[in-house]
Amino acid sequence: MTKQNKSKDDMKRTQHPKAEKTENELVRLKTEAEDFKNKYLRALADYKNLEYRFYKESQRLQEQIKKECVIKFLHFLDGLDQAEVFNKDPGLKMIANNFKSTLVELGVKEIELMGHEYDPHFAEAIEVVEGKEDNIIVEVLQKAYEINGQVIRPGRVKVSKLVKS
Repeated sequence: MTKQNKSKDDMKRTQHPKAEKTENELVRLKTEAEDFKNKYLRALADYKNLEYRFYKESQRLQEQIKKECVIKFLHFLDGLDQAEVFNKDPGLKMIANNFKSTLVELGVKEIELMGHEYDPHFAEAIEVVEGKEDNIIVEVLQKAYEINGQVIRPGRVKVSKLVKS
């Protein structure tokens, strides 16, 4: 650099200390603003994640409450089914049908067990009886039910045992 250029640079530094300070302040403020923006975006993402987890947990709790209520109501359905065997009242049949259709609306489905091979995931073997085939359900003592593919109450059944002569 020439003496003249060098002295101009020196003059800039000595003449404008406020300008240099202002420039440094501006850089600091930009960095701080970027930092606040990043913190805001992280907080927003955390909030969205929290909102999602809260939604999922509330869905899980609703399903759990529904499942527990349905399990309690199944005892009433068992009673209605037994009453229908002994009483052919049309009013009783109508109430039982309404009750069953309400359970279906809630996603409850009866698991068909009669005549199928015994599976301990769906039924509890109460008694083993002699039969023509091995490990086949021959009588359902208490029906099995599921909600959305999940067994909420296993059935109680009699299972056949092959007798070899």
